[in-house]
Amino acid sequence: MNWAKITVTTSQEASEAVANCLFEMDATGVEFKENTAANVDLIAYYPLDDRVGARMQKLRDFLAELPTWGIEPHPATIDVEHVKSEIWEEAWKAAFPPQRVGKRMLIAPTWHTIPHNETDILIQLDPGMAFGTGYHPTTRLSLELLEQTVEPHHHIADIGTGSGILTIAAVKLGARHVDAIELDPTAIPIAAANFQTNDVAPSVHLSQGDGLIGIENKYHLIIGNILTKAILPIIPNCPSRLHPGGIVIFSGILETELEQVQSALEANHFERLQVVREAEDNIMWVGIKATLRS
Repeated sequence: MNWAKITVTTSQEASEAVANCLFEMDATGVEFKENTAANVDLIAYYPLDDRVGARMQKLRDFLAELPTWGIEPHPATIDVEHVKSEIWEEAWKAAFPPQRVGKRMLIAPTWHTIPHNETDILIQLDPGMAFGTGYHPTTRLSLELLEQTVEPHHHIADIGTGSGILTIAAVKLGARHVDAIELDPTAIPIAAANFQTNDVAPSVHLSQGDGLIGIENKYHLIIGNILTKAILPIIPNCPSRLHPGGIVIFSGILETELEQVQSALEANHFERLQVVREAEDNIMWVGIKATLRS
């Protein structure tokens, strides 16, 4: 079978919405590549058939509609390329080798058989099915901070769980329970399947929701690998949902946005504990860990 490789170049702000549109059109997978600090390339593969033209038109219509939702998709370009099946399959798998994160975590797609030590924390996820598969700096920063923070008694909220990778890591690091909260309904079954694959489902409650809205539980740790635009309105809701001395971990923050996030944390009675950084393609991503002042 031949494939159509569709590349959409859009803003960071619009990337999640566009990725959801690609998945809803039955993309085999979606690959994310940073283009600039403001833009991202979303690469999706579809069978090369008579539906390609209709999919392209649906994408054009979707991008044109985004500004009415308050989302700016500029530059909003679409490119299509024909590729042969074996070329795509080899390139796809080669792009996602197993990788180590932090001191103990090993992330690998399910098609890899990985020799690992008993002390390794193995997380198996197939890339391209939802946000957060360990191949982006924001996810790695979140995992590194999580590894240093989780304790066995912890009840944790994972906001914007996406693929569920942070929830999986938290449980395998010893957390007692995680509430995995996701706004996008198309990501829910993907996260649920990943929880089953990694044998953590009994310790997880997965639900569709908008951040901490409607949440009454108390947590020792709240984590969120989401964009700054989504983090800022969540911060004021965190103190009432945390036990005394509770901790927040946020990633998905650009270096230029760090001061704004820190100011919001300080205004809501948080003290910064740690900031970590990772650069990719001249873009500096930041993760931050803070504790609620007593």
